[in-house]
Amino acid sequence: MNKKLAILLFSFATLSVVACKKWADPAPTSDPRINNPYCNDPEAVNYNWGFPGVPDNTKCFFPSDIFNGTYQFTDSVYQASRGFFIFTQQQTLQVVKRSQNKLEVFGLCGTGSLFITAHRNFIATIDTTVGDTSIINRGQLLCRTQDTASGTITYNRIDSLLHISITVVSDTGITIHTGKAKKI
Repeated sequence: MNKKLAILLFSFATLSVVACKKWADPAPTSDPRINNPYCNDPEAVNYNWGFPGVPDNTKCFFPSDIFNGTYQFTDSVYQASRGFFIFTQQQTLQVVKRSQNKLEVFGLCGTGSLFITAHRNFIATIDTTVGDTSIINRGQLLCRTQDTASGTITYNRIDSLLHISITVVSDTGITIHTGKAKKI
């Protein structure tokens, strides 16, 4: 019986060795996406769009590129405390790129400007230059030293408009400036 079991085990081992074949890697295939250029700068809005491919940072565009330009702004002004409509005005805004994510906005009042920071998510916020965390009305001086502005500018990828919402705190009260701006 031991001879039969030994022959059976030897036969099984021999068949197993003969039946097993060492793995061989398949021949590589070419993938056309590997030649696709994509932006590889993490500060860019289009970072890694089109990956995999070949890194090409000339394809990059940055948050400030989205907002840069001249716009026609329809500004609706409301009293913040009660939401009463005060007036509407048309203004031409000039948004000037200062760096990859910094912009300056001209045209909201006289010769003054607002400094804003653009983010990768198509939202720009007014920089805080006046006040600290202990002050309620932090923001940036707007038209007069009594006016402090804070708020956001959002680029809408569906309608290609800037959606602007600015709160102005002044000695005469709090107003909200809201509206849309179209590139001209």
